[in-house]
Amino acid sequence: MTRALALTERQITVLCRGAAKAGHVAEVKIGEVVVRLIPKADAQPERIIDPGKDIEL
Repeated sequence: MTRALALTERQITVLCRGAAKAGHVAEVKIGEVVVRLIPKADAQPERIIDPGKDIEL
């Protein structure tokens, strides 16, 4: 992406909190890219990726 979004940190925070309160996950689509914002408690734990394995996106 070559330019910043016209969203403030406060707007993003309100979007995330509103989605969480409604029991949803905030998802933003920018062109062909989808950005999904999920609470840290629901995120997968960090792990080391084996460079020898194929990664499916």
